[in-house]
Amino acid sequence: MLDWIEKASEEEKEMLDVLSFQDYINEFEKSPDRELRTTFTYLLDMLKHHGINEDGSYALFDRDHNESPAVYGQKKVQESLIQSITNFKEEGFNNKFILLVGPNGSSKSSLVRKMMKGLEIYSNTEQGSLYSFSWIFPIDNFIKGSLGLSGDKSGSDLNTFAYLEDKDISAILNSELKDHPMLLIPRDHRRKIIEDIYQDRPEKLEDIKRTYLYNGDLSKRNKMIYDALLKNYKGRHRDVLKHIRVERFQISKRYSTGAVTIEPQLHVDAQMQQITMDRRLGSLPPSLQSLNLFSLKGEVVLANRGVLEYSDLLKRPLDSYKYLLMTMETKTVNLQGILTELDIFFIGTSNEVHLAAFKQHPDFNSFKGRFTFVRVPYLLNFKNEELIYQNQVEGLKEISFFEPYALRAICLFAVMTRLRCPQVKNYEDKKLANIATNLSPLEKAMFLAGSGAPDRLDFESKQILEANKNEVESEFEWENLYEGKFGISPRDIKALLYKLSSRKENITFMDVIEKLQKLITKKNDYDFLNMTPQADYHHPARFITLIKEYCFNFFDRELRDCLGMIDDRSYEDHIRRYIENIIALNKGEKVRNTITAKYEDVDMYIIDEFEKSINLKEDAKKFRSQLISRLGAYSLDNPGKKFEYIHVFPNLSEKLQESFRDEQKKVIQIISRNIVFYEAELVNKDDATPLSKENRILIDNVIQSLHTKYGHSKEGAVMVIKELIKERY
Repeated sequence: MLDWIEKASEEEKEMLDVLSFQDYINEFEKSPDRELRTTFTYLLDMLKHHGINEDGSYALFDRDHNESPAVYGQKKVQESLIQSITNFKEEGFNNKFILLVGPNGSSKSSLVRKMMKGLEIYSNTEQGSLYSFSWIFPIDNFIKGSLGLSGDKSGSDLNTFAYLEDKDISAILNSELKDHPMLLIPRDHRRKIIEDIYQDRPEKLEDIKRTYLYNGDLSKRNKMIYDALLKNYKGRHRDVLKHIRVERFQISKRYSTGAVTIEPQLHVDAQMQQITMDRRLGSLPPSLQSLNLFSLKGEVVLANRGVLEYSDLLKRPLDSYKYLLMTMETKTVNLQGILTELDIFFIGTSNEVHLAAFKQHPDFNSFKGRFTFVRVPYLLNFKNEELIYQNQVEGLKEISFFEPYALRAICLFAVMTRLRCPQVKNYEDKKLANIATNLSPLEKAMFLAGSGAPDRLDFESKQILEANKNEVESEFEWENLYEGKFGISPRDIKALLYKLSSRKENITFMDVIEKLQKLITKKNDYDFLNMTPQADYHHPARFITLIKEYCFNFFDRELRDCLGMIDDRSYEDHIRRYIENIIALNKGEKVRNTITAKYEDVDMYIIDEFEKSINLKEDAKKFRSQLISRLGAYSLDNPGKKFEYIHVFPNLSEKLQESFRDEQKKVIQIISRNIVFYEAELVNKDDATPLSKENRILIDNVIQSLHTKYGHSKEGAVMVIKELIKERY
């Protein structure tokens, strides 16, 4: 059980870099770009390190970490944050306070936690190494407190005190603000070094010239120590730098190192206290004991060279964060008359209620210019919403199994509570306006999730809607009542999932519907239930009806597919023959018979029967032309790929399935007459029922197929079949 010790010791050796100043400069010369990064450049590098998804979002936010779950679907928020960080990089310092604003539970704090976690991981890699320094004062075997300043033999033989063991050290003073080691080089000389390094890269040099690493200096205490030692060493900088031990540090939220959260309770964020009277520091050299040295402490100090989050900032009294105005302007914080330069990414969170109250305050205009407000709405993509609860549902599997469409039903309801009714006045294109304003909440939710335009639309309307998806998505983006500002919170959904799992072993979408019907009666608990309905929007009872119909449609198709009377190959063959005939008809050519290999006239019977089967209502010639165009477009987008017509034209496949409903209905009626007996036998195998062997095998095969093909449990499948038969058959 102690085998870990050696392995852990080796890992620590790699991470606990301790260098003399000279050795650090040698490392600096190998990778100056890495060492001359401010927090903002470091943040951007961290995000790139974790990877970028195909859609341009950052992979970090999609990953689950301990104490930092994944944050899904907030791509626009990510883009706003990256833009702000990039602006700070160009300015050279944090000139704006980022305030994430949104309804309660919209993942504002989760986004910040995820960035902090990303920094923790990155700071433990070679590319993400960060360095600060401490002052080392060795013991004097002859005169207490003087070694390191005197010129006696035991001190003069050393080139550095950085590698001394504890037994040879009398005092260590660390750098509370984690000052960058390059700040130890006097400003003019530091500038010359940087200019020489980047003489062939003028753009990079200009970026660095705007940062504190080019223009700044040591913090007050480090400056006082440096100047006192320099005076004692008669101006010999090399001797002063003997006392420097450069140390690597890792960002850690748990230990408040470069990642700190200030909760909304009342306290001061930074303060200082005198330390020169501390008896533990009596072993400092006499020249330092005479200085008025102070120790800085507080969240702002701990967060330097990292991220500082102000949780629920606007819950605090205004005076407790007024200093942020000057900090954003000057990049310094004033601690009892001492100006301390900071390298911090300031970010805060607030809900919409507190922001609305803040806007009424007389000082709001002063803050507005120094704040960047970033909206963090609830999700409007139900597929991303599902991802939020997947771990929870997986964790509840031992207690309850969520049947197919159960979680989807909840997530669709959640998204539909957050949508607004499209308005004609918001669209310049009248055709688009007519299409968008006639979308039901369910159709809009499906469309926003990338499921395409509703099947009921004709081909031209689908094209118009899909070509203008961004316009539909952003219709209310700049309005005060934006989509995602209201609606049910993910926190409430999580509570709902726990309640459902505590009652049943198998949770079907019908159980979800029943629970939602009870939820919408609690108007005192949820603000969205008190909004005035507009058509089907802001109409929770109507949401439930639409979701129920949607889930039944899917299950109905699954059930009929599991009857085994018509398979995908049959649909494929039907569609293929139809397409071949309409292409030949359009070109005035003959059709090749795949069996005889002979060319035959176009079979109009096949064409007419197919169009009757799919219940075609629009102009047949126009419809055929659109199908051929879509086939051509697919061919261009997928060169060399084999055609599978049921994938190229999924809507045709579904409509064909509907045409076989009458044939399948007879079998479903047999199931409906016997499902009660089957269920009774499922509960108690010893019960004698009138169920015949033939019908038992039929139902068994259907239930087994629903389980293997679509993931239903036996019990869940039986429950939903009963409800489907009651509703539709």
